[in-house]
Amino acid sequence: MRYRALDITLGARRCGVLFQYGQGAGALMRLQPDPDYWRDPQAPVLSWGARQDNERGRALFLADAARQPFFNGQGERLPAFFQNLLPEGPLRKHLEQLRGCAPDDHMEILAMCGEDLPGNVYAWPLPEDREAMRKVVTQDNDALEMSVIESPVAGATSLSGIQPKLGLVEQGGRYVARTRDRTDGVHIIAKLPAVEYPLLPEVEELSLRLARAAGVTTCRAVLRPVRDIAAQDQPFTLEPGRQFLAVQRFDRHAGGHIHCEDFAQILGIEPGDKYNDPQGRASYAAMLVTLGQGMGLGEDAMHEVMRRLMVNEMLGNYDAHVKNFGVLYPDGLRPALSPAYDVVAYAAYIQGHGHALKFFPGAPERAQIGPALVRDLCNLTGMLEPKLKKVLNDTVAKAVEAWPGMIEDSALQDVQKVRLLEHFRSVPAVVSLMRRKVRRNPGA
Repeated sequence: MRYRALDITLGARRCGVLFQYGQGAGALMRLQPDPDYWRDPQAPVLSWGARQDNERGRALFLADAARQPFFNGQGERLPAFFQNLLPEGPLRKHLEQLRGCAPDDHMEILAMCGEDLPGNVYAWPLPEDREAMRKVVTQDNDALEMSVIESPVAGATSLSGIQPKLGLVEQGGRYVARTRDRTDGVHIIAKLPAVEYPLLPEVEELSLRLARAAGVTTCRAVLRPVRDIAAQDQPFTLEPGRQFLAVQRFDRHAGGHIHCEDFAQILGIEPGDKYNDPQGRASYAAMLVTLGQGMGLGEDAMHEVMRRLMVNEMLGNYDAHVKNFGVLYPDGLRPALSPAYDVVAYAAYIQGHGHALKFFPGAPERAQIGPALVRDLCNLTGMLEPKLKKVLNDTVAKAVEAWPGMIEDSALQDVQKVRLLEHFRSVPAVVSLMRRKVRRNPGA
């Protein structure tokens, strides 16, 4: 039987051994937990979804590791937390070709990106140790075929999302690939032009500025010419004269990595279910309750999420799924809502309305924010309705004041400006505000 293994660490702290035993649907894929880490009440948080509040809870969770979904994958699929560390889209395909591995070889891709995964997680290939792993996996009852996973590839960065992306380091105005010898500088995600979406970097940069103008805390991003990316570090053919979006990574700083996780990881949802989880966990209410009550971040964090959802609705960002919201652990223990990221006004390209997720189980698909939905959401999450209404009204008012001019002055195509403005002015919350303005100033 085939056996492969990776040592999983959170920074320098060992969390366990992630191993695959066997092949195909019958394979055993599991994180064998390190008891010292999982019993330690002061251990840095790997995932909020696996955190236990007391000694008894930690002991029971550890003792039941063979049945806990957090530790176990299905067949050759990694557990959901680790699946959500893997890159997606064109970058994933590029890395598969570079490694020469199968498209669904989760272990190989995780190992390839093991030194530059999201947050502070590392995955290190383990040397062959037949006897030690025979006791853990096979209980001396089976033949064991050791398969050594190759070491991480320097510069192989794991980035989620379908847009073409690169993980780079900014050094003196130039953008170069991260290598073992080249890690100093500002770590950025380079979001590249896409053939099917004209001016996508420009649309996202404008979307982030519009979100900030409406009061949202966003990641830092600037447009740069593609010529600023070192030629040898361009795995895709980039058209001269185009721009890319340089997004500063909020999980990196001069001292190293800051741990983070997205809500697919927190809620235990596989990437393929990020829009519609069969167990009904993928909803905005689930995220709000986790932030406000589970993590103890209160109404401020919940209001910020609602502000972002209102902005998404006005922008026509129809793709805000569970992986597009997350938390940081600045001190390794206490979570904080991460800045908004992957904010894109898809209304500049296609018509639509509503949101990627249901607000709560049983809510209508693609619902828009209105009085009835706000009331239902407050009843479910514990938010105070008057306070939330004020947050949403203030957000819409700021957008109505600032957005039309910002859109008109942008570098978007004329047709994109028209689509975006038409969508914005059709959003029920915007229509309602404009009607109130007319009633207050009938002669204006």
